[in-house]
Amino acid sequence: MTRSLFDVLRQVRYAFFPRRCAACGEVVGPREEMCPRCLQTVHRVPQPICYDCGCGKRDCRCEKRHSVFVAAFASPFYYTGSVNRAIRRMKFSETPENAEVFGREMAAFAKEVYEGVTIDLVTFVPMTRREKRSRGYNQSELLARHTARELLLPMEPTLEKLYETRSQRTLSQRRRSGNVLGVFEVTDPASVRGKRILLCDDLRTTGATLIECAKMLRIRGAREVICLTAAVGFPKPDIDKNKK
Repeated sequence: MTRSLFDVLRQVRYAFFPRRCAACGEVVGPREEMCPRCLQTVHRVPQPICYDCGCGKRDCRCEKRHSVFVAAFASPFYYTGSVNRAIRRMKFSETPENAEVFGREMAAFAKEVYEGVTIDLVTFVPMTRREKRSRGYNQSELLARHTARELLLPMEPTLEKLYETRSQRTLSQRRRSGNVLGVFEVTDPASVRGKRILLCDDLRTTGATLIECAKMLRIRGAREVICLTAAVGFPKPDIDKNKK
């Protein structure tokens, strides 16, 4: 389906089913993503960004701790305020349509921060079959699909999750890398070999999940992996430095 046809069908849908705020669920206009109140607490990631962590350079606290498997991280929003609520609604409140909202924003941001970078395909962080059946959908897959549509790129499910793990959000930062170690595999190495891949997910905090997925893509022959998420956790202030 072409993007123009998709846009027409989307407007027809809104004619029969009122559009709702992605964060609070209130009815909004057909061209609005959020209500005025929720828009007040949307915090966009300012450019220029730090490609090592995805935060704006003015906010960066990563001290260039670079992953050898990920060429760059980027996110259009910080995971605060209304964006936090909109992502949680998408993941836990059966609101998959929010992936369309974030997908458009992710694609627009990618065009800016990855300008001049030729991407071969878009992929996503996978779930196990049981996890996907329990939720009804994989929000990362939906984000990748909408992002790819806006970028006019192919979207392929290149990865599989071999077994279930504890939710990353329940673990300390120190334990997250070990929780996903060896969990992912590439389904068809020939499909990624020599390609620059855009890897999509809903949220980047420590980056452990994205790095593990990127590691497997690189091991199986991908030329480069760049990451794009709907949001990134706002960096915590360095308390020790602030005391000096």
